[in-house]
Amino acid sequence: MNPIELIDRLCAVTEAQSRIIREQALFIEQMKTVDAETKKQFADMRGPVDAELDLLEVGLRPYHNTGCRKEGTDE
Repeated sequence: MNPIELIDRLCAVTEAQSRIIREQALFIEQMKTVDAETKKQFADMRGPVDAELDLLEVGLRPYHNTGCRKEGTDE
């Protein structure tokens, strides 16, 4: 996977995460209480997103700390 593919997938999963978070926040605000079935539905929605983030994290490891830092400095 090249860096552009990683960035594209990271953006897609972030957007998916954002949709889930907004939906959860609205639901919680409207209902104030959540039954067990609803909690399971939201957990099921989060599962694929969490898995994708885990895969992206592994894919991004080769690029970690490859920025413009000068060797031997904190810059």
